[in-house]
Amino acid sequence: MLVLTVLAGSGLTMTLDNGELVRVKIVRVTGNKVRLGIDAPPDVDILRDKVQQRIDNGDSFAVSGHDGPGDTDGLQDAAATDGP
Repeated sequence: MLVLTVLAGSGLTMTLDNGELVRVKIVRVTGNKVRLGIDAPPDVDILRDKVQQRIDNGDSFAVSGHDGPGDTDGLQDAAATDGP
């Protein structure tokens, strides 16, 4: 694992095997929370670790964007719930 120390407002760029770029920007650091901006091709899946773990454990609801029957908010666009 590569570990980098960067300042808020800076970022990094990764090149995929097909030559496309994924850019990650440190948007804001508040306490122990880091807000990331990610610019990636639409076919690149970007998942939080906890969602990937649920998928790995066979949770079909993790892929569908909600936590289970009756939950309509669940794991949908987390950026919308993180605030400005």
